[in-house]
Amino acid sequence: MSDSLENYKRIKNKRKRKKKHKKLKITLSVILASLAACYLLFVFSPIPFIKKWRTIYIETAMTTNSHKWLATYFIPHYIIDEVMAERDAQEAYQKKLQSSWDNTKDTTTTQKAKTEEESFYEKYWELNSASFKNFLASHSYYLNNGYDNIDINNIDNSYSIATTKGDEVLAVDVPNNTIIIGIKGDGYVAKLAIVKNIDQVTIQTSQYIGSHGETAGVYAQRYDAEVVINASAFRDAGGHGSGGLIRGACVMDGVETGDPERSFWKFVGLKNDNKMYVGNYYQINPSDYKWGLEFYPALIVDGQNVVDGTYGMGIQPRTAIGQSRSGDFMMLIVDGRQVGYSLGCTVSDCEQVLARYDAYQAMNLDGGSSAIMIYKGEQITKPSSVSSLGRFLPNALVIKKAQ
Repeated sequence: MSDSLENYKRIKNKRKRKKKHKKLKITLSVILASLAACYLLFVFSPIPFIKKWRTIYIETAMTTNSHKWLATYFIPHYIIDEVMAERDAQEAYQKKLQSSWDNTKDTTTTQKAKTEEESFYEKYWELNSASFKNFLASHSYYLNNGYDNIDINNIDNSYSIATTKGDEVLAVDVPNNTIIIGIKGDGYVAKLAIVKNIDQVTIQTSQYIGSHGETAGVYAQRYDAEVVINASAFRDAGGHGSGGLIRGACVMDGVETGDPERSFWKFVGLKNDNKMYVGNYYQINPSDYKWGLEFYPALIVDGQNVVDGTYGMGIQPRTAIGQSRSGDFMMLIVDGRQVGYSLGCTVSDCEQVLARYDAYQAMNLDGGSSAIMIYKGEQITKPSSVSSLGRFLPNALVIKKAQ
């Protein structure tokens, strides 16, 4: 009797195991079928929304030095080639671009004398005057030495100060002609520094150029800088990130110190007339320039948007610079590759931010894990590099304090 009971239990348990295995197989089959359907939908669907994000995914992977496999491993090459062909077409268009400044008008007019307050708000037109006046009403001590000596550090966003465009004002340093603006876009966080005196803008190279670069913080400390951002791209032989070799042209005081690309890259530099020009390196005379760099693409030339969408570069951390018709110099750093904080943005997003603050010429520079901004010795952006201090840079755009 006991043997029969044992046999019954064994048969029952066996049936249970078979049912469980059958359920597991069905579950796995459903999961695999769902994944296959998702794969086919993502890779081959013509639906505009899916196609847009597939394109951005491919561009982002293909323009990241060490992560191209994220696209090539499972997306057919002909689809990748179709996406990158659009970038080739834009490169051909960019090749023809050249700044002229011919469209600028002489705005010099005889004006009545202005009060110190009026001059301040004219110079710092980016400040929402109502917002700033409300701030000063409750923090009047900032005016103890007059408008020319206002120095507000709001990097931690303790105060509610807005720009005329609705962004956050993070710092106003009148003695050093600088304003820092916090930008929040669709999926990204950025900092925009605007310097009112172009003579403060310089390029400085690593003390160990040819061997290795230095972090942005080191440049800031050495030059007691107002603002520092990354500048040139660099050759990364062996993938060690030493940052010792400049990639692309780098003009300093009329002398070429870099390694011109002579490809689809664009040159951007400050001529001796204190105007920033975008063009092709092979068409310029380095001696005409105080400083200059090469990268791609151009964003704004003579007030016109010259970049469309992603330019085949996807969503990444970004570095971009610009100059307004009045001479203000702009530096934009976009944080990226950090889920839940900031993924990065397209080059078109950079163009839109700089255009919003009246850039007349603008250029995208090497971003990625090199993108970083230092303000008064404090790192105010979050690099995506392995080190929280940012990468070793062969050179940097250094905004010196006013004389």
